[in-house]
Amino acid sequence: VALLFNSQNHAIMMATPADLEDFAVGFALAEGLVARASDLGGVLVLPTAEGLAVDLAVAEAHLNRNRMASRSLEGRTGCGLCGIEDIRDAIRMPGHRVPDVPLSAQAVARAYAELPRHQPMNEVNRTVHAAAWCSVDGEILLAREDVGRHNALDKLIGALARTDEGMAQGFVLMSSRCSFELVQKCAIAGIGALATVSAPTALALTLARQAHLKLAALSQRGV
Repeated sequence: VALLFNSQNHAIMMATPADLEDFAVGFALAEGLVARASDLGGVLVLPTAEGLAVDLAVAEAHLNRNRMASRSLEGRTGCGLCGIEDIRDAIRMPGHRVPDVPLSAQAVARAYAELPRHQPMNEVNRTVHAAAWCSVDGEILLAREDVGRHNALDKLIGALARTDEGMAQGFVLMSSRCSFELVQKCAIAGIGALATVSAPTALALTLARQAHLKLAALSQRGV
C-alpha cells in the first residue's frame, strides 16, 4: 500500500487491504504529520498495478514536514522502522502529557476475554493482529485488524478520529507485544493507556513514563 501526501509518495507499507482510509488517516496522525483529522482535505484509495495507493490531500500549512522522515525502502509489517535513514527520526515523542486514564486489571481482563469476538479476519486466517478501543470498564467499542500490529493501531486511531469517538477516556488493547513504536503512536495521538499481551521493552517503558502513559500486560497470573 503506497501512502501519498498531495500525490507525492511518502511510504510503501505492507498492509492488509481493508479499512485503508482509516489506515491513512491514523498513520498521518500517529506519525505527527498532521495535528488533527480535520486538517485532511480528503482521502482517495486507488488501485495500482502492484497494489493500492492512498492519497491524502493536506494544505501545506497543516503538513508537518519536520516529521516526514526520509524512507529509503518499503515499510514491512514487523517493526515500523523499515526505511528510516536517520536514527534520530525513529523516536519522535510529543512534548505534551497524555490524558490521565484509569486502567484497572479487571477492565483489561474483560477486554481480552471479549477481543476474539472482534477479530472476524483472524477467526478465518489466524494471521492478523487486532487493535481495539475500550471504555475504562473494559467494553470494546471499536476494533481494527491488520497483518502488522503498527498498521492495526494506525487503523484504529484513524477510525476513532474519523468518527469523532474521542481518545481521551479509554484505552487501547492490542493482540501483540508492547514495542516502543506502539507507545509512541499512542502518545502522539493523545491516548492515555495501552494494554498488550506481553511486557513492554525497556525503551517502551521509558517512553511511556516520559509521556505518563499507562501500560498493562498479561502475565501467568492474569493482568
